Amino acid sequence: MMDHGRKVLAAVRSGPSVLPVADSFPYRSWSRCIEEYGLEPGPCSVIPQVSHREINDARAALEEKLNFAYDEVDFLYSIVGRIGYCVTLTNAEGVTVSERADRSSRYYSDTERPGSVWSERLAGTNGVGTCLRDAAVTSVYKDEHFFQDFIEMSCAGVPLFAPDCSIWGALNITVRNPKLQRETHEIAIEVVRKSAERLSEAIFRRSFRDRTILKLLRHDGSACLLAIDADHAVVGADVAARQLLSLPKCDFSPFSLWRLFNRDPGAIREQASHARPLELRRHDGSPLRGYVYAPLEDRGPARIRPVPAGRPAAGAADNVTLDQWAGAEPRMKRSVDILRRLKRTGLPVLVLGETGVGKDTLARAYHGESPRAAQPFVALNCAAMPETLIESELFGYAGGAFTGARKEGSAGRFVQAHGGTLFLDEIGDMPPHLQTRLLRVLESGEVAPLGSGKIQRVDVQVIAATNQKLEQRIAQGAFRADLYYRLAGVVIEVPSLRERSDMETVVDACIARTVEPLGMRVAPAARRMLLDYRWPGNLRELYLVVSRATSLADGKVIEPHDLLLSVPAAQPEAPYAMGLAPVSAERRPTSVRARVDEVERAAILDNIAACRGDIAAAARNLGMSRATLYRRLKAHGISRR
Repeated sequence: MMDHGRKVLAAVRSGPSVLPVADSFPYRSWSRCIEEYGLEPGPCSVIPQVSHREINDARAALEEKLNFAYDEVDFLYSIVGRIGYCVTLTNAEGVTVSERADRSSRYYSDTERPGSVWSERLAGTNGVGTCLRDAAVTSVYKDEHFFQDFIEMSCAGVPLFAPDCSIWGALNITVRNPKLQRETHEIAIEVVRKSAERLSEAIFRRSFRDRTILKLLRHDGSACLLAIDADHAVVGADVAARQLLSLPKCDFSPFSLWRLFNRDPGAIREQASHARPLELRRHDGSPLRGYVYAPLEDRGPARIRPVPAGRPAAGAADNVTLDQWAGAEPRMKRSVDILRRLKRTGLPVLVLGETGVGKDTLARAYHGESPRAAQPFVALNCAAMPETLIESELFGYAGGAFTGARKEGSAGRFVQAHGGTLFLDEIGDMPPHLQTRLLRVLESGEVAPLGSGKIQRVDVQVIAATNQKLEQRIAQGAFRADLYYRLAGVVIEVPSLRERSDMETVVDACIARTVEPLGMRVAPAARRMLLDYRWPGNLRELYLVVSRATSLADGKVIEPHDLLLSVPAAQPEAPYAMGLAPVSAERRPTSVRARVDEVERAAILDNIAACRGDIAAAARNLGMSRATLYRRLKAHGISRR
C-alpha cells in the first residue's frame, strides 16, 4: 500500500482524480497545507500548546458564549462519548478551550487537551482547523488527515457562528480508532451538527433577547433564524437565514420583513410564553414554516416561562420551576417538598442521579425559588475542566500567581457566587487534593485565592451533583468521607427516566414541546415505542430522538421507523464500530439506537475482560457506577458470571 505521505504528494501533484472520493475533499486542504503553509505530509513533530494564561484569556474572551456552550458540550459527550469520542470546543484560532473525554480510554488522544492548537496551518487537515478555514462542517476520516500521525483518528468539526455571522469557534468530536466504520462516524457527524445548531440558536436568541425571533425550517429540517422589531423590520439574521434568503453576509442593515415575504402581520403575532406555529409565503408563492418566539425580556422578572412537565432545561433562557421539574413523579415531588421546606436554611444540597436526568435543571430551579434568586447562579463542571485549572477556577488566583496567570488575577467561582448559588457538577470527579481545600472553604466560609494572603469571606448556597456512587468512591479512597457529609445537608436522588411512574406525562410533554409546534403528530405505535424504550440517556436522549424524528418523518406523522429505536431480537456477538471484528452487512443493525447498544455492549465486555472480571474497576474505566454497570449488563443480556 502506498505510504501516506507519498499518497498526499501524488494527489496534490496529479489533482483530486487519484483520491478514492468523488469530491475535492481532502484535496483542497492537502494542497493548501503544501503550497500555502509549506507543510510536509510525513510525521507531525508536535501539536502546539499555549500556556495556561493564554487558555484563560481565550476563555475570558468567550465568557458569555461559554455559559451556553459548556452545557451543550456535556450533552454531546453524553451521546458520542459512549462510542469512544471525546468532545472539544475551540476558539476561532483553533485553540482548545474545553474538553470532555474519558482519558483512560484506549481511544483517547492527549493531543485534544485544552491548550492544543488545531489550526490547519499548524496541524494540517483536521476537523477543527479545516472547518474554521472553510467555514463549513468538516469530517476528516482516518487517512484524510494530512499528517501520517493522525491517520488512525477520525474527527468532525462544525464552525460556530456569532449572530453577526463571524466565526467565534468550533465544536469538534474526535476518536482514535483505526477500525471505526465510516457509517458510524457519519451518524456521529449528524449528532455534532445538531448540537452546534442548538448552541448557535441559544446564543442568537440571547443576543436578540429583546426582539421577536422567527425560526424558519428548511426542507432538510434544519432551522434558520430572523430577529424582527415591533415594526416588522429584520434587525438580525443567522448564517443559515442569510444563505436561504440571499441576504448580505456582512454589512447587515435593517429592512422590512415584507421585502422577503407576502405581507401578513397576523402570522407573526406572538404569545407571551410558548412558541407559536408560523407560516410565511415568499413572493414566488413558496411557503416557509416554523414558529415565532416572543422577546425574552418582555416577560418581566416575575414571570416564569411555562415548560412542560419533565422537560430538561435547554439553556439559560429557560426558567423551570421545581414543580415543572418534578412532573407527576411522586418521588420527585417529595424531593421538591423537602427542598422547599429547607430553602431558607442554606443547607448544602447533594443531587445524585444518572447523566441526563436533569440534575443541573433542578439546581437552577431551586436557586430560582430560593431567597437568593436575585443573586448569581454560578456553575462549575468538575469533570469537564483539566485538573490543573480546577483549583484556580474555583478559588481564584492573584495576578502573577503562576506562569500564564492574568496580571489582574481572577476572583474564582466562590467569590463570583457570593450571595447566590454555586453548583458543583460531577463533584465525584474532583481530584482528592482539591477535596481537602474545598472542605476547608465549606467549613470556614473563607477563600484565599492562589498566590494571595488575602482572605475573603463568602456566603454561598452550595449544590453538588454526581452520577457516581459516592459511598463506593469513599470505600475506594477516591472521595473524602468528611467532604461527603459536609455536602450532604440534604440528599436528593433523581430517578432515571425508565424508573419514573409518570412516563406518559413526560413523553406527552416532549411531544407537545418538539412535535406539535411543527404541525406534526406522533403515531400511536411510535408513542408506544417511546414509552417502552429504556432510555439510557434519560431526558436528554428522549428529546434528541424525538427532535431528530421530526426531520426524518416523510410527512406530518412520526412513525416508529422515524425514531430509529428498533433493537434486533438477538444482539450480534461481534461489534463493528469499536475496532474488533466487522459485522457482515446482513447482520448489521439498521438503527442508530441498535448501533449504539452494540457498541456499548462491546465496550462493556472489552473493559471487563481487560480488568480480569473486576466489575468495580471496569465501571471506573467506563465512567459509570457499579450499580449502573450491573443494570447495563442486565439490559444487554450478559450474565454477571
